[in-house]
Amino acid sequence: MIRATFKSLTARKLRLVLSSLSIVLGVSFVSGAFVLTDSLGKVFDNLFSTVNQNLAVDVRGDVVTSGQQGDVRALLPESLLGTVRGVDGVAEAQGNIQGSAQLVDKKGKVVGTGGAPTLGLNWFDSDKLQSAQIDEGRAPTGPDEILVNKGLADRADYAVGDKAPVLTDQPLKTYTIVGIITFDGKKSLAGETEIYFDTPTAQRVLNLQGKFSDIAVAAADGVSEKVLRDRVAAVLPPEANAITGTGLAEEQSSDIKEGLGFFNTFLLTFALIALFVGAFIIFNTFSMLVAQRTRELALMRALGASRGQVNRAVLLEAVVVGLLSSVIGLVLGVGVALGLKALFGVFGAQLPDGPTVIAARTVIASFVVGTVVTAAAAFLPARRASRVSPLAALRDAATPDRSLKRQTIIGSIVLVVGAGVMANTLAGDGSLALLGLGTLLAFIGIAMLSPLVSKPVASGVGRLFSRRLPGRLGRENAVRNPRRTAATAAALMIGLALISAVTVLGSSLKASVAKTVSGAITADFVLSAQGPGFPDAVLDEAKAQSGVSSVAGVKVDGMQRCENASCSKSKDLFVTAFPSTALGDLVKITPVAGSGTLKPDTLLLSENAAKSENLKPGDSVTVQFARSAPQKLVVGGTYEQNQLLGDYLVDESKAKDFSSQRNVAALVSVDDGGSVDDVRRALDTSLAAYPNVTVQDQSEFVADTQAQVNQIVTIINILLGLSVIIALLGVINTLALSVIERTRELGLLRAIGMARKQVKRMIRVESVLICTFGGLLGLVVGSIFGVALQQALKGQGVTELGFPVTTLLIYLLCAALAGAVAAALPARRASRLNVLQAIATE
Repeated sequence: MIRATFKSLTARKLRLVLSSLSIVLGVSFVSGAFVLTDSLGKVFDNLFSTVNQNLAVDVRGDVVTSGQQGDVRALLPESLLGTVRGVDGVAEAQGNIQGSAQLVDKKGKVVGTGGAPTLGLNWFDSDKLQSAQIDEGRAPTGPDEILVNKGLADRADYAVGDKAPVLTDQPLKTYTIVGIITFDGKKSLAGETEIYFDTPTAQRVLNLQGKFSDIAVAAADGVSEKVLRDRVAAVLPPEANAITGTGLAEEQSSDIKEGLGFFNTFLLTFALIALFVGAFIIFNTFSMLVAQRTRELALMRALGASRGQVNRAVLLEAVVVGLLSSVIGLVLGVGVALGLKALFGVFGAQLPDGPTVIAARTVIASFVVGTVVTAAAAFLPARRASRVSPLAALRDAATPDRSLKRQTIIGSIVLVVGAGVMANTLAGDGSLALLGLGTLLAFIGIAMLSPLVSKPVASGVGRLFSRRLPGRLGRENAVRNPRRTAATAAALMIGLALISAVTVLGSSLKASVAKTVSGAITADFVLSAQGPGFPDAVLDEAKAQSGVSSVAGVKVDGMQRCENASCSKSKDLFVTAFPSTALGDLVKITPVAGSGTLKPDTLLLSENAAKSENLKPGDSVTVQFARSAPQKLVVGGTYEQNQLLGDYLVDESKAKDFSSQRNVAALVSVDDGGSVDDVRRALDTSLAAYPNVTVQDQSEFVADTQAQVNQIVTIINILLGLSVIIALLGVINTLALSVIERTRELGLLRAIGMARKQVKRMIRVESVLICTFGGLLGLVVGSIFGVALQQALKGQGVTELGFPVTTLLIYLLCAALAGAVAAALPARRASRLNVLQAIATE
């Protein structure tokens, strides 16, 4: 039986290739996701081990809260450096200062990094603790000098001696570049930009006067880092701690890999979708192969093969296909990793370069996923093959059209269970994994029920092509086997359903943004920030313009809601600081309970936040900001959801305790009777020195935000496009096998006068009907999913339902056109059959 199985595979090479392509693509996406994230992980492992190679101990503050850039730690007093230097076994100690600084290039634009940090640092000379080397020039020695890394200098086209504007927490200032650094010859560590000041300047421009971010310590000869850590820890104040250099590298690497884990899960989600679609193709392919090989399998049974042997023979074919597909997919995964990296680069996310890593888990995952999915998809066809009676098969009576009753009952149950799990999860009672499981079950249920509607839908749409004989025959071919048509279309349905759901959700997001802005902002202009934000100097500049009535900055940071007096137990939240005088003037706020007035000792909450935190007006809350001790605030009132202000709102006076003094946005209003156009020109001119600030009216702000939503939707749809490609391969595969199955029928049609062009048209019509049915089903299912998502996210601000009818119709048209393209090769093969040989085929 094993020899017979391998002979069967080698005798049907074309079928083998066609059936394996879908699994190859799915496995390549899986391996590509692992290769990309493992390679990035290796880059950061090397980075942190290099940066910390001579670091024995790092002294840092305790974590106070989580800000927009991650954990925010308490700052260290400058005086602590002398204390640490006095510890026995310390060879050298240096205070580090780290913040955000951005360089403006010669064209007046901020030098971007595509997501990598834009760091402002202090420079100190040290053979042990300084990981960078001055490649050109010298170190900065005054308040007007900076060092930059070579990657930044090359990007901005600057050289030693050039003057360059720098954006920090202070007003824009021009500095002289006195040196360029590299890292053992590399231009940057991981795509970041680094601007170095001398220590006093760094403390001033980064709002860290008299403070250090951390203190780096090198050990004397013969002193282990663990011993030195314990000695240093003994002299530290309560709000500081010490960690070994090895521990710091491991912690930093672990934090990065945790983030990469989310990225990997994101990519694997699309890979699994592609494999799920591929499973439908395998199922359909093996179902057709079993039907076509009925005589062959029955003859094996007649010669003594048991049901189990036939079952195992078909499964062995599937395993071989899965193994071969896994090998090819693993190799192609390296190319997919490079393609994914390039894709994210197109959308502004520049990922660092590094060695390509193919880990053992990548190989194992590729083989397990490819083989298991293929074997599982072929299980039912193999089982069906083993149940064929030899005598019935030899009489060509082994494959009668089966009733859909049992399949309908099972499909209905699976659909109801899947829909229930999805509804429960979207209501907030489950995880993303449960949502994925519910979606999977729902798709399986819909696919099992689709034969009920495939015949009437294909027949109805097919009337559009029934004016001529090829069209009528193509329509009859599409409806003669509802199971096959539905199974082929189901793969396309899944891809288009997910794309449609994302499109409906994206359209709803854009509609919600438009309503939020019109309903929440009364200001004439919005100043938007690129990167980490802009300093208060921008607000002062805007206020100084003629015709400007008022200006209000928006600052956001992390805040802890303390569960005890010391705040050792707490919950991380995000809070917005806003001028109390601007509420109602520049921003609409609709009170729900209590007062809508901000005071220095009050906290306002959104209605949703008040419910989740079980708070009401008059309650006292202990909170801690990044740069403050725990303090009590009184809940002044609650308000309807406001996307600009967020869930927690405090007076702008509290922003002095934020980890960053930068504004993420600002609102500007024009005097009554003033010229909006004149103010716009004045703002554009006065703020031209700050290229990270964009002046927009409400319509421009909405359009810009909607463009960001479009970008996210585009990325997701591109990744989902792989499942659509696999589905189209399934259509090609089904049509090719159908041509083989109907060889004698096609020969007879040609013998009685059907021209080659008519044969091609007949196959094209069948393909278009299959894809149109899959497209229609996908749009309906996807629209339902999209509406469900929008309803579930109402509490998160997606209050409006957007239904992009034109876009969805374009998707349907593309599905039909894709059907015509997919039919090209099968139609060509069908039209070129030798008539006499085709008629003689059994």
